[in-house]
Amino acid sequence: MTPMQRLPLLLLCTGVWLAPLRAQDPVPEKGDGGDPPQGQRVEKLEEWPALGRQDVDRLLGSLKQFHKEDEELWDGARKNLVALGEAGMPLLMQKVTDRGDNVNPQIFLVLDEVLAPRHAALMAREIKKPKVELRRYLVRRIARFHDRDMLPVLQAVTKDKDPDIAFHAALGALALGDRAALEPVLEYSKSRWDEIGDEVATVLPAARGREAGNWVFELIAKRPPGDQMAGLRLARYLATKDHHLMLRTYLNANEHSVKKEAINALRVMNGEEPLEKLTVFQVIEMAKEWLKKV
Repeated sequence: MTPMQRLPLLLLCTGVWLAPLRAQDPVPEKGDGGDPPQGQRVEKLEEWPALGRQDVDRLLGSLKQFHKEDEELWDGARKNLVALGEAGMPLLMQKVTDRGDNVNPQIFLVLDEVLAPRHAALMAREIKKPKVELRRYLVRRIARFHDRDMLPVLQAVTKDKDPDIAFHAALGALALGDRAALEPVLEYSKSRWDEIGDEVATVLPAARGREAGNWVFELIAKRPPGDQMAGLRLARYLATKDHHLMLRTYLNANEHSVKKEAINALRVMNGEEPLEKLTVFQVIEMAKEWLKKV
């Protein structure tokens, strides 16, 4: 019987699968847009404030600066748009486009500074509109808010036809404790880790705990190495010290790629940066060292 085949039996014998599930306190994460502490309800705006006629002209004039080549003009335009505040956000979002000739990156920088969790319900309305680039941006921002009120919104958007939108909705739902979102997050991340790894590292630790860690190890226990690698990458941000025994099993895996991801899971869980490029020799030696520690 190989180490991977022994894993389900090992889990049962240690009681990790069957022990009462108590979520540990999530690892504090610095959020953007004035994120509240985890679990705190935020009073949300029901309508955007009105934008005066003169402010409309200021907004449109500032947007024109983004179309010029002088990047110093962009900085001034961003400051002007941020100064207009939340009242200018609906019109600004209307200017996001799916066309190639766009100033979306500059607009998104303004939205980054102004939009906050109290705008989540209003942002959710915009997700229903057809502009793909705007919807991609908004889903990513809402996922970072870790707002439990937004879980139904994120769950609905996991069915989106755009794979990027569906993934970020699933990631946000998983961060809020939706176990059903684990499978799609794992599947999407298998071939796109270089693209989305940083976002996973930002969003997912909100769900870190024994329960969420158990979900990962239950899912990948009998899966092929590719799935185990992807699951161990998620375990970096979901698992706790309660899962060290399971990670020992993967440190002893025959596949060096799986062994490497077990090493990185332990590194991140212990406050170290993951090492994405390791030689076979380095993997073998690091695995030996971690086996002495856990």
